[in-house]
Amino acid sequence: MKHVFLFQFFFTITVLISQNNGPKEISPQILLKLNTEIDKEVPALKLMLLKKEFTAEQIEFSIDTFRIEQLVSKRMDIDYTTFGMNTTVMEKTNSYDKLMNRYYYKLLKSLNVNDKKVLIKAQKSWLVFRDTEAKLINTLTKEQYSGGGTIQSNIATASYSDIVIQRTIAVFNYYDALIKK
Repeated sequence: MKHVFLFQFFFTITVLISQNNGPKEISPQILLKLNTEIDKEVPALKLMLLKKEFTAEQIEFSIDTFRIEQLVSKRMDIDYTTFGMNTTVMEKTNSYDKLMNRYYYKLLKSLNVNDKKVLIKAQKSWLVFRDTEAKLINTLTKEQYSGGGTIQSNIATASYSDIVIQRTIAVFNYYDALIKK
């Protein structure tokens, strides 16, 4: 395991050093270019999902998550500074949060009055969990516990993002299962 980590670390460093111009800030023009590139990839993905007989909702969710993940990947190739990575991951998190809210409201509209109360209570509980977990993540990435280093901010940002992504997928799956019946 240690050797795999070292290989990945040195490979990443080699790639970063070999890039000619160094990291660049993501300007609105660059962002537009990246989104245009992603838009060109979507029809092929949609066709593949149709061939696999995905439902319209599954296709929509898959395309939305594809767009988010592709944008993250492309942004990281351009701005791989610690700040750039953290900014990209937080924007990814915000995009997933918006997606979660979209499917949360779709799920909420699909439930009867009593069951809506259960979903609302569960979501409120999850929000408390998310916020408390974020505090724990930030505590454990302090220098006194983690050994420090700039990578700790990347670890904290990614850990928080994972929580939001997992919940987004869960909420979509609840909704998807409900509409399939």
